[in-house]
Parts: sequence; structure tokens; C-alpha cells
Amino acid sequence: MGLGIYKLIPDYREKCPLCDGVDCAVRHGLYFRQVVGVKGTRYEFFPVPRFLCRRKGPKNPVDVTFSVLPACLAPRKRWSVPLMAWVAKLVLVLGMSICKAQSKLAALSFEVVVDEVAIHRVIGIFEGCYNRLLSFPVPGFLVEPGVVLVREQATEALRVVTMAGERDPPEDLALVFHEKWSPNLLFAIPLG
Repeated sequence: MGLGIYKLIPDYREKCPLCDGVDCAVRHGLYFRQVVGVKGTRYEFFPVPRFLCRRKGPKNPVDVTFSVLPACLAPRKRWSVPLMAWVAKLVLVLGMSICKAQSKLAALSFEVVVDEVAIHRVIGIFEGCYNRLLSFPVPGFLVEPGVVLVREQATEALRVVTMAGERDPPEDLALVFHEKWSPNLLFAIPLG
């Protein structure tokens, strides 16, 4: 995964996503983050482009910069969305213990050491997704309201995420993992 991915990102000259201005958003460099893909492949320096809004449009946004993330990534999360869904499925749907899930990942020659805290964190992320799906449903996929237990909320969110993830475009699904709708935009870039 090289910087060639940077050329695939739209330039947003026709319409700035923050202020709706024409010829407003300009590339503002990029930052690198660590990413782990669904096959356990680790990208130490995955490029994430940034843009600057020069506030030429009718809206007056609070944020003046935004990042463009591949749809398979969640902000501030090292694991890709498909990897988080797979690990959550092992524990929540297939009923594996955390120890067995760790062994399964290790047997796949996973490049990343998966500790118990990381797996609990993934379950917590899906629990948070349940609440976001209640507030911001993915069209055509609803979660069962009124689920109380954290583990059951995570399982219900995983069910919807798995069903919605089989559909195009993946951006609808990835929004569930974003706490804020901006300044992070999503772009359907495949992750190796």
C-alpha cells in the first residue's frame, strides 16, 4: 500500500463537503496511521489525506480541515471494520471464549498479538454501534430496540453490520463506526 492511493481520492473542487463552496477544499497534506487488515496484515504507515476548507461556501463550518478515510476503517481504531466484525463474530455469535479466539487468530499466523483487552474493546465498539444504529439507522437494516445487556447490544449491532456489509456501497455501513460524521469523510478504497 503506497502513496498511489492518494491519487484515487477526489479533489472536492466541485463542492466542499464542509461549506458546500466551489473550488474551496484543497489538499492539506496527509498523516500516517497504523492499520491491521482482515487477514492480519499490518500496515505501519497507511496514508490518510487531509483537506483544508477555505470557507468559500454558504455554510460556516466549525471544522476547517477534514480527513478522507477508506470506508473499511473506523476513526482512531487500528483494526479494520471487517477484522473487528470477524473477531466479534468469533466471540458473540460462535460463542468462542476469548482464549479460543486468541488461539484461532494465532493459528492464522496473525502478525498482531491480540490480547484480551483488545477483544473486549471490539465488543465495546459494537455495543456503541448499537446506540448509533438506533439514532442513525442504515437504510433497510434496523436493530431491535430495547436491548439492555452490553453483550446482546453488541451481538445485535454485529448482526446488522454483517447484513449491511454485504451490500454496496460500504459507506453506509462504515458511518456506524464514526462518532462524528465530519471531519472524517469516507471513500470506498479497498484495503489490501
